[in-house]
Amino acid sequence: MLANELIRSVQLQVHSGNLIYLTDVINALKDLGYNLANKVFSYYSAQSNGFMYSGKDSSSATIPLNDARPQLVLKIWNAGAQLPPEDTKELPVQEKKPHSRRNKERKIGEIIEKVNDWRTLYTGTVDAGGKSVKYSLDDAAKLVGIAKKTLDDYLLQLRAGKKYGFDFQKHKDEKVGTCLLYTSDAADE
Repeated sequence: MLANELIRSVQLQVHSGNLIYLTDVINALKDLGYNLANKVFSYYSAQSNGFMYSGKDSSSATIPLNDARPQLVLKIWNAGAQLPPEDTKELPVQEKKPHSRRNKERKIGEIIEKVNDWRTLYTGTVDAGGKSVKYSLDDAAKLVGIAKKTLDDYLLQLRAGKKYGFDFQKHKDEKVGTCLLYTSDAADE
């Protein structure tokens, strides 16, 4: 585990939705020479007033920008160790449920953002060092935090909606079923 240490001047990309990918943070720390193999992470969330546990697979974890201001606070410890004790001012560490299924549909606006992020990572982005970085569709999907198959389905739905004149702006706060219903009705005509 790293000792308490303040690391300054780490440049991180802010993705759409005002999110920072935990993998970007980890890669920036690795670039500074920190050995982060077999480590797990939690970050301090001002909104939750406690540390949010990223789980053992932090590849899809995101951090809201508001939780990284004025500084991003991380706890890093060995993957095999027990979770670190929390001080009394913090909430208990919250774990993600492994392999949990979504029980609600995503909103159209969220889908547009996620598909855009996914395709942007695939076509190429510029990292903190100014280098162009391209990810495979699978790796980009992991960074976005949604399965590639699901993102493929969303992309097809968005293309069909565009083809049949669906008003995405008007329906951005509605569930994706609205777009599916519209396009299936339009295709039947």
